[in-house]
Amino acid sequence: MKNIFVRMRNLWRYPSWLYRMSAEKFPDVSSGKLRVLARLHAVKNELGERSVVNNLGALYTLPHPLAAKTYASFLNQNPNHLGHWADRLPQEGATIQLEYEVIRAMIDLYRANGKNLTGYITSGATEGNIFSVWLGKTYLSQFSPPEKIRLLMTSLTHYSVRKAADICGVTSDTIGLHTTTWAMDPDSFLETVRRLHKKGITGILLPLTLGYTSTGTSDDIAVISQAVTRLQKELPRLRIFVWIDAATQGLVTPFLSDFRPFRYPHIQTVVVDFHKYGLVPYSAGTLLYRRAMQTLIERPIEYLRETDATLSGSRPGVTAASIWSMIHIMGKQGYRRIITTQMSNKKYFIRELLRVLPETEVITGADGISCGILFRSLPAGRLPKHIEEKYWFHAGTSSIFFYPDGYKNLILYKCFFLPHMTKKIIAEFIRDLEKSSGQP
Repeated sequence: MKNIFVRMRNLWRYPSWLYRMSAEKFPDVSSGKLRVLARLHAVKNELGERSVVNNLGALYTLPHPLAAKTYASFLNQNPNHLGHWADRLPQEGATIQLEYEVIRAMIDLYRANGKNLTGYITSGATEGNIFSVWLGKTYLSQFSPPEKIRLLMTSLTHYSVRKAADICGVTSDTIGLHTTTWAMDPDSFLETVRRLHKKGITGILLPLTLGYTSTGTSDDIAVISQAVTRLQKELPRLRIFVWIDAATQGLVTPFLSDFRPFRYPHIQTVVVDFHKYGLVPYSAGTLLYRRAMQTLIERPIEYLRETDATLSGSRPGVTAASIWSMIHIMGKQGYRRIITTQMSNKKYFIRELLRVLPETEVITGADGISCGILFRSLPAGRLPKHIEEKYWFHAGTSSIFFYPDGYKNLILYKCFFLPHMTKKIIAEFIRDLEKSSGQP
C-alpha cells in the first residue's frame, strides 16, 4: 500500500466528489484520515493558485521560509505564553525568553529607555489598538467619568480603532485631515478638543497613525505632541492619552530615519505588525508601552502564580520564536535592504504611472512604503476589472473629512510595496494599464 501522503498528493487528479464532506454538519463519525488530508490538500492547492507575486493592492505577503519553518518546528509543543513575560524575573527560558528578547530588541530599535518600557507579543495591531483604548480609558477614568471621555480619529484611522471604541464603550469624534499632507490637521485637532472641552469633555484618547493603510501618509508626531502640550497648559483639567498605530510603518520608518517615538512624553503605547514587512506568519505584532501604566490593568490569575497584563491572555509561543528568528536572521541590515529596494520600486511605480496617466493623483508620505491612488482620468475613476483581479486591487467609495473643506467621496485605490514586489511585476502592471487605456 502506498504511503498515505503519496496517495494524498495524487488526489488532485480525482473529482472532488471523492472527498467532498458536509459543509454544514458536525460529523457523527470520523470522515477518515485519507479524506481529511485530501480535502486539506485541495484547499492548499487552491491557495497555491493565488498569484501572490502580482499582489500590488492588498496587505498580504508570504512569510520568510525560515520564519515559517521556525513556527512549524515549535507548533507541536504548543508553548503557551499566559500572562506577561515581565512578571517573572529572571525569565524561565524557552520561548518566554525569546519573547523577552524580542521586546528588548524592539525597545532598542526605537532607541528608547528600557527601564521605563514594557510590552508583549500580540496577534497584530488590531489587538494593540484595542489594548491601547482599554489602557487609555482606564488611565483617564482616574480623572474623568466615562461619559466625559472621547476618542478622536481621522477618516483614515484604521477601522480597528473604531472597533476598540465600541468594545470599550467610548464615544468617538472625527478630526479633519490636512488637504495637502493627508495627515491629521493640527488646527482641526486643536479646534475639536477645545469645542469638546466646552461641552464638558475632560479626557481624550488620541491615536496617531504612522502609515495610514489607504495612503501611506503619517500624522506628524512632533507637531501633534506640541499641540497636546499646548492644550494641557491651556486647559488644566484636560488629560490626553496618546498612542501610535504603526502597524504598517513600524518596521519601515526606523530603517529610513531617526524614529524615537517615546522621546515624546505624551506617547504611551506603540503598536506594530510583524506579518507585513517583518516576514512572519500571520498574525503577529508587538506592543510597547510605558511600564508605569501596567499596574492600571494588571490582574492576578487566582489559580496560577502569574498575573495578566495582556488583552488576549493565553498567547502562542510559536509567534515569539518566529519573530525572534527573523530579527536575528535579517538584522537591521537585512530589513534596510528590503525597505530600500521597495522604496525604489515605489518611485519607479509612481514615475511610470504618471507617464501613462498624467492626471492620476498619487498620495503618499516621504517615508511611506505604500500609496493611495485616485485615477482621475479613468471612467468612474476605476481600473478595468481584469487588472483589479490580476493585481489584487480593490477600491470602495471612501468618505473622507478634510479640514476645513468637509467631506469628499473618493474612489481611492491602495498600493503596497511589500517584500515580494519586483520591478518586473510593476512594469507588467504598467504595460497592462497602457493596453487598457489605449496608450501607444
